[in-house]
Amino acid sequence: MNKNGVIAVVVVIAAIVLIGLWVMRSGEQRQASRQFDCAAPPPVPTSIDHRKSGDMVTLTWAAPTGADLPTTYVVEAGSAPGQNNQGTFITPGTATSFQRQAPPGTYYVRLFARNACGTSPASNEIMVSVP
Repeated sequence: MNKNGVIAVVVVIAAIVLIGLWVMRSGEQRQASRQFDCAAPPPVPTSIDHRKSGDMVTLTWAAPTGADLPTTYVVEAGSAPGQNNQGTFITPGTATSFQRQAPPGTYYVRLFARNACGTSPASNEIMVSVP
């Protein structure tokens, strides 16, 4: 078999494997015929608070409850209300705290919960001052 024949066989085998995986995945039964493992974006995280120890800031929050839980959280920090110019950080959906070293300044921090169906509205925004 020449080089073109080998390439053709590899392409056909790869296509068969990919089609088989697609058929297995699309054939799964999902609750209420949902496309994802959720029906809606998660609720907004609540009880956002912070602690400081020197220049180390620890954010804490209460995880949303319900059927559509977050898979990740997005932490945004800005130098003014509503901005995210100081950083955007992703944490696992199982986390209820986030720790980061911060240079001196005032930060406005908010949190979003995210899953495959979307992102929650922003949490209440808190002001964090690092001396």
